[in-house]
Amino acid sequence: MSQDKKNKANAQVEAEANQAARSQEDLEAALKEEAIQSPGRVAWRRFTHNTLGMIGFCGFILIFVIIFIGSLFVPFEPYFTNGIMKNIAPGYGYMDIPGEMVNEGIRDISVGSTYSVGVSEEGNYYLWGFDSIGNLTMPDRVAEELKNKEIAQVAAGNRHILVMTEDGEVYGWGNNEFGQAEFPSDKKELVASEGLAKIAAGDDYSVGLTKKGNIFVWGSTLPNRLNRIPKDLEGQVADMRTGGINIMLLLKDGSMRLIGSKGSEIDTNMPAELKEPGNDIVDFARTQYSCVVLLGNGELITWGSKNEKVNQVPEMEGKIIDVDAGRQHFVALTDEGKVYGWGLSYYGVTEPPQAADASRVVSGYYNNYVISEDGHSYKSWGLNGFLFGTDDMGRDLFGRLIHGGKMTLIIAFFSIIISLILGIVIGLISGFYGGWVDNFLMRFSEIVASFPFYPLIITLSAILPPDISQYKRYGMIMGLLGILGWTGIARLIRGQIISEREKDYVTAAKALGLKDGKIMRAHIFPNVMSILIVNLTVGFAANLLTETGLSFLGFGVVEPLPSWGNMMTSAQSVDVIEVYWWRWIFPGLAVFLTALSVNLMGDALREALDPKAKER
Repeated sequence: MSQDKKNKANAQVEAEANQAARSQEDLEAALKEEAIQSPGRVAWRRFTHNTLGMIGFCGFILIFVIIFIGSLFVPFEPYFTNGIMKNIAPGYGYMDIPGEMVNEGIRDISVGSTYSVGVSEEGNYYLWGFDSIGNLTMPDRVAEELKNKEIAQVAAGNRHILVMTEDGEVYGWGNNEFGQAEFPSDKKELVASEGLAKIAAGDDYSVGLTKKGNIFVWGSTLPNRLNRIPKDLEGQVADMRTGGINIMLLLKDGSMRLIGSKGSEIDTNMPAELKEPGNDIVDFARTQYSCVVLLGNGELITWGSKNEKVNQVPEMEGKIIDVDAGRQHFVALTDEGKVYGWGLSYYGVTEPPQAADASRVVSGYYNNYVISEDGHSYKSWGLNGFLFGTDDMGRDLFGRLIHGGKMTLIIAFFSIIISLILGIVIGLISGFYGGWVDNFLMRFSEIVASFPFYPLIITLSAILPPDISQYKRYGMIMGLLGILGWTGIARLIRGQIISEREKDYVTAAKALGLKDGKIMRAHIFPNVMSILIVNLTVGFAANLLTETGLSFLGFGVVEPLPSWGNMMTSAQSVDVIEVYWWRWIFPGLAVFLTALSVNLMGDALREALDPKAKER
C-alpha cells in the first residue's frame, strides 16, 4: 500500500515538473517571439489585448464613420426652419395607414402636420402618426355620439381635427385656442337650411362650404380677415383649398378668387384669364404661396412663388387626371398611373413611388399617398418621422447632430494638431539646448498658461465684427485652442528630451558631426513619439469638451450652423430639460460617448506604448 502511495507521489511530482518545464518553454518561446517583433507590433498586440481600449477604439471609429460618412447621405440645410414642426418628439411611422383601414377600404384621408386621419369605406374613423399636442385622440363624448352616425369626410389642420357626418354635423377636437375645433353656433341655422357639402382645416382655422355655395370660416380669422366673405361670393363657391393665411376658391362660373391676406405671389401672380368666368377647371391645388389649376383637356396652369419652384413642372407621360399639394410641393397623377412631384423637396416629398393601380393622390403638409382604385392598397412617401425629434425651430435634430458633430470634431482635431506642433518644436528646442534657451522658453510657456482662456475667448467674441463669417470664427477658435494649449505638451516633451539627450546614441550622433536639427528630428523625436500619440488622444478629448463648452455659452459655433455645444444651449431652460428632453439628451450623449471613447483609447495607448507596463 505504501509502495502505491510512493508511486503516485512520484508520478505527481513528475507531472508537475513536466508542467513547469512546458510553462518555462512557453514563456521562453513567447519572450523569443516578442524579442524578434518590432516595437510597433508589440505595442499593437498589447493595445488589442486591452478590452477597454478596443471598446474605445471601435466606438470612436463608429462615431467617425457615422459623422463623416453619414453626413454625405444626410441632407442638411442650416437656414431651413419650419415653425409647424417645432418640438416634435422622436418617432417614426407617421405615414403607415392602419391595416384595418386598408382592409376595409380607404374612403377619405386628410394629412396634418405630423399625423393623418382617415375614414374607411365601412365608415370607421382612424388616426395615425404623431400626436404633437397630446390631445388629438377622438374624445369619448364624440366617439359616443358618432356610434350611430356615418362619417362622410375628415379634415386635419395643423393642430386640430374635424369630422363631418352624412347628415352634415361637424365634430372637432385637438387644439381649440381660437375656437377652431368647435363648430360655430351661429352657423348651425345656415347649415340646417342649405346643408353642408365640405369642410376643411387650416392653420388654426376651419372652413365650411354649404351645398348652395356659401362659405364660412371660424377660428383664427382676425389677423388675415378670413371671415370677411365678400357679398358677391354668396352662393357662388364650388370648391376651396386652404393655406396658412388665405383660402383659394373655385367659383361656379369657372373663375378663381382668393380671400384672406393679399399681396403674396399666389395673389399677385394669378393669371388674368383665371379671374374671368368660363374656365373649364376640373381640379386645383395650392401650397402656401403657389397654385396649380388642372383644365379639362389635361393642361396645367401654374403660378405663385418662384422659391417653391411652382413652374418647374416635370415632363409627364399621359394626361393628368388628379393633382394635390402639400405645404411647399405639388403632386400629379396621369391616366397611365404615373405619379410626379415638384416644388421644394424637403423630406423627399417630390420623389413619389410608382403604383400600377393608382387612381388618386392625397397630399398635405409633408406627407403623400397614392391610393388604388379599390381603396385596398396604397403607397406613401414624404415625412415618416424624426428619429431624434426636432428643436424649437422645427429643424431635424438627427441631421443637425450629424453635421454638428463634424464641426465639433474638426475644430477639436485641428486645434490639438496646432498644440502638438507648437509643443513639439518648443519642447524639443528647450530640452535639447537647455541653459538660457530653456529658461526663456519655459518662462514664456508659463506666461501663456497664465492667460484666462474663457474670458479671453468671450472678450474676443464680443469685439468681433457682427458680420464676420462663420469660417473666420472657426479659425479663431481653433487658433486660440491650439495657441493656448501647447504649454503642457512642451513641458512633457522637454522632460523627455532632457533624459534622452545624455544617452549614448545622441553622443554618437554628435561625434559623427550631425547637425542639431538632424539629431532632434531623426534620432530624439522618434523616441518620444509614444508620448505624443497619447497626448494627441487626451488633448483631442479635452479640446472637444472645450469647444462644446464655448458653443454652449454662445461664444463658439453660432446658429444657424450646428455644433454639439450650441445644440445643448436650450438645456438652460427648465421646460426643455423636463419636457423636450431629446433636445439636450442626444447631443449630450454624443459628446459623452465621443470623449469616453477617445479617453479609453488614449489610456490603452499609454499602457501599450510604455515598455515598463506589465502584460495583462
